[in-house]
Amino acid sequence: MFSLLALAGIAHSHMHLQYPPTLKGDNNPYTKGDADPLLNYPYGCCGKKAPGPCKGHLGLLDTDEGRPVATWAAGQKANFTLSGAVIKTPTFNPEGGNHYGGSCQAGFSVDKGKTFKVATTWQGNCPLRHNGQDPSKQVFDFTVPADIPTGDVVFAWTWVNREKEFNMGCSSVTITGDQDKTPRLSTPPTTTTTPSNSSKPTQTDYPTPTNPPAEYKLQGCSCQCPDDFWTSQCSCQCPISTTKRHLVEREALQLHRRALHNKAKLDVPLRRAEAVAFNARPNMLLDIDFESASCHSQGKATELKFPNPGPDVVEGDGEYPLAEPSC
Repeated sequence: MFSLLALAGIAHSHMHLQYPPTLKGDNNPYTKGDADPLLNYPYGCCGKKAPGPCKGHLGLLDTDEGRPVATWAAGQKANFTLSGAVIKTPTFNPEGGNHYGGSCQAGFSVDKGKTFKVATTWQGNCPLRHNGQDPSKQVFDFTVPADIPTGDVVFAWTWVNREKEFNMGCSSVTITGDQDKTPRLSTPPTTTTTPSNSSKPTQTDYPTPTNPPAEYKLQGCSCQCPDDFWTSQCSCQCPISTTKRHLVEREALQLHRRALHNKAKLDVPLRRAEAVAFNARPNMLLDIDFESASCHSQGKATELKFPNPGPDVVEGDGEYPLAEPSC
């Protein structure tokens, strides 16, 4: 564990992958013990050596802590969210920031982290420079490669900002085939938005749920809501007696409502022939902008132009010119 003094020289922290919940993330229902206190920080921060892919947490795969936290269908739409919120274990992670953009990649590893193939590249304006750090405003849509192998895989997000800093977050997810076109959002992004009591359908408007309940961790409480329909009641268990459980349950309802809204948007069949086969896609650029990296971005007045962005590219807003790294 590093000291608070080591962090005192850091002006402010950054963003992390909020949904799907990261390996060793504070909102991952399978995290045991303390969450990783460096999720909001770039590689090489705090006097630490670069930890390797996925913040060094690939060893959690095939354990209880590495269980999948989302299910996506090959060839279908999906999304991830970013957050600068405080990590809830000790006080090492102050509130983060989006550093007014940068460039990002999202991709998958089907060999437990030996290689990571690009799914989509954002050339500039990632995170969204004008959308702060709220995960509900930092949502990125992409398409899961249609020919990706099914089964449990690793989803990865990377970010290089204009301060020449590299960050990476990874999640364990399950990929299904065409027969299952409905991604099941088991743990959506957490926010502290005050829920609205208007226009709530009642539980009797919907059939009995068939999927396992959605799980939420809020303010130290564990909450469950029926996963496949909107309900008027979520159940929370709070270990601290002073916690106002009814307020936490209201917050869980708001999260559940957003989860079902996202689920409805994603439940849109999409079939396509891939222009580039999954195995032929370029590898994600992971060796950049930390002390021992072989590549370094130009930074400052430019945002990173990935030299091998892959077939699916989202262009930025053009506020900053793009520049390739030196490798």
